[in-house]
Amino acid sequence: ELSGALGVELTFTPVSPASLNVDTAITSSLSFAGASVESRTVISLDGLESEHMRCSVKLDDVTLATGMRFDPCFSRYWFEVRGGCCPFDLGALVLVENLAETCQTPNFTVGIVADLGLNFESGFFVRSITGFGVKDLYNLIDEYPQTDITAVSGWWFSEELINVGFASQCLHTESLFSFDELGFAWAQLHASYTWAEPAVQLGARLWIDSAFAFNRADLILQVTIDPVELRSVTSFDSLGFLSQEIDISATLSGVKLYSRTSFDFTGLQSEVIGFVLSF
Repeated sequence: ELSGALGVELTFTPVSPASLNVDTAITSSLSFAGASVESRTVISLDGLESEHMRCSVKLDDVTLATGMRFDPCFSRYWFEVRGGCCPFDLGALVLVENLAETCQTPNFTVGIVADLGLNFESGFFVRSITGFGVKDLYNLIDEYPQTDITAVSGWWFSEELINVGFASQCLHTESLFSFDELGFAWAQLHASYTWAEPAVQLGARLWIDSAFAFNRADLILQVTIDPVELRSVTSFDSLGFLSQEIDISATLSGVKLYSRTSFDFTGLQSEVIGFVLSF
């Protein structure tokens, strides 16, 4: 069965002292018989900023995916394979990235990500993600699909992310531990509870830095009253309020409208509005 989506997203970012950057992202996807093609094009007032392309195919329990990125010249090619047999979940990603400045003499590097997971019927899960020549592995599992890992020079060990937790229909708890070449880098403790009627999720995240000291705390509230969904993330540090993010979305007749507002004590940081048409 053929399906797809087409979306447009506008990002407004204030620039001191009195300017505004506007980026437009055009997304499209098409899926048929286990295969899919996706594209994300970002355009600013200066012209083309980036182009992301992704193709994938699912063969029984194995998924193969590949993609390229241009910023606006060629910057990355990657290939990923993922599969497994209960309770194991295995994955690997290989990338070739150009570390040079935009459209300058290429400086290629190779990165590898090894992903191993265990998921038990009781709800407990363990996941290990190891990066060689790549960092920012948390971007692979955070709630923002537009974030991505970062390639660094060399192909030796760069970062390790260990995820341990428990998930049930209502309760979700997990711990994240990040290690780099120097040892322990940071940790995150997360717990949330979901009520079914109405659909309300209340959660909290605690961030700990490399010195095992408090770094930041996030209070998360998500409320869904069909067809509207509201999500709020309030962040605090040791001095008090740090930042606020408010996401609002509504889906009507295959059209999703959404906005994301981020601000801190200095004012607005970014405003995102967009829509996605699915068929």
